[in-house]
Amino acid sequence: MTIAVAFLQPGWADWEAGPVLAALREYNGVQIEVATPDGEPQTSIGGVLAASDYKFSDPVLADADVLLLIGSDAWVEYHDEAFFSLLRQAYADGKIIGAICAGTVAAARAGLLTGKAHTSNGGDWLAQQAPNYAGSGGYVDSAKAVTDGRLVTASGLAPVTFSAAIARLVAPEAGDKHDEYVAMFAKEFVD
Repeated sequence: MTIAVAFLQPGWADWEAGPVLAALREYNGVQIEVATPDGEPQTSIGGVLAASDYKFSDPVLADADVLLLIGSDAWVEYHDEAFFSLLRQAYADGKIIGAICAGTVAAARAGLLTGKAHTSNGGDWLAQQAPNYAGSGGYVDSAKAVTDGRLVTASGLAPVTFSAAIARLVAPEAGDKHDEYVAMFAKEFVD
């Protein structure tokens, strides 16, 4: 069974976690687990309290197949070399890494964006939040999620394409179903 861990900081963004977690669990049979910095429940921006299965430092997280860094303003102040090392090792092991909104700051600090096409909430914004970020040459100014290998990044305004990009990596055999998922949400914006 595929296991995805959602890394939730205090003030995690409901609209970023919802589409990807629901699509993975409901449509792709992925087991969803939650990790928080200290293993305690964390409240979203919208007031949803999410229970935690793990803390960020739990070694078992290295066994997950998908690691999802869900946006939160708390990522901006988060500096933990052990966590960044976990991300680097997971990526080196061929795991899927998804970072959306301020979760891209953690990916930048871990060095995952160097030499990779990626996006975020803005190239200048990302460089300000992660001063040692060496990946600016690969920054793509995109309204949609960007995939490079097994790395998916998105701005906080692209939760549906982020979700579909992660699902494509988890279940490539689903083919056009991923495009249908995006099209289903896009109907809201058609006049």
